[in-house]
Amino acid sequence: MQREALGSYISNLQLHISEAAFFTCTSSWYHMDVLSDFNRLYYFLGDGGHVRIGDEELYPKRGQLVVLPAGTMLSLRTLEGRVFSKFFCHFNARAGEQELFQLLDTPSCVDVLDEDATTRRFGEFVHHYHQGTRLTSMLRAKLLLQELLCEFLEQGGGVSLRQTAASGPLDKISQVLAYLDHHLSDDVRLDQLAELVHFHPNYLIRLFKSVTGCSPIQYLNQRRMEKAKQWMLATDISVSEAAERIGSSLYQFSKMFKQHTGVSPSDYRKMMRDQRPPQ
Repeated sequence: MQREALGSYISNLQLHISEAAFFTCTSSWYHMDVLSDFNRLYYFLGDGGHVRIGDEELYPKRGQLVVLPAGTMLSLRTLEGRVFSKFFCHFNARAGEQELFQLLDTPSCVDVLDEDATTRRFGEFVHHYHQGTRLTSMLRAKLLLQELLCEFLEQGGGVSLRQTAASGPLDKISQVLAYLDHHLSDDVRLDQLAELVHFHPNYLIRLFKSVTGCSPIQYLNQRRMEKAKQWMLATDISVSEAAERIGSSLYQFSKMFKQHTGVSPSDYRKMMRDQRPPQ
């Protein structure tokens, strides 16, 4: 359920870009003991840089992406006598109060698959960011940043939670998600969920929304409809039995199902089965 909670978090992720540019680092370039409230993404086009992230020392090479997480003590400088170029971006990526790279356990530095393609993508990203007065430019900039972040995560071996995150708020939300999945047919109350994780109900709602984008009861109804869609597609149970399985009346179930899918349960079953390729 932690992975499901993380998936919900990712789906509600909000990106805010505060700066993006191409920059040539001369021997006088440095930032020492910096603590920022934004993340930094660097793409190195040459060698000669030194980066310290907390206690970690890096000497990035050409064709490497580096993420420097928000809230971490950083030092950056050019090695003596060296000059190199890089693209960079300052950004926040969060759902609610949770910053993405404070939750994820990833390497700090990865090699890209195709240097030329990543150079073009970062260049387009910077271009669109600085053309922000055009109607679609910021949308394109955010899309390109998402692609760069996906490349970083994929080349870094995928996504996993930091141990501190797994035992923190996201773990609490995972417990609530698991409880809801096992009580689809029950009349679940907010105070029950809050007691489960020892939170005040109002705090639970705020935290739950920051991760999933909806309230616990809205999430429960969504899961009920997702299950109902699976039953309509993969089984021959009646609509009445599907309604009973989620603890609903036939009328209320049919109404919710149509709001969720745009069609009635019976029509959904027929429509989806008609689309199946012949055996």
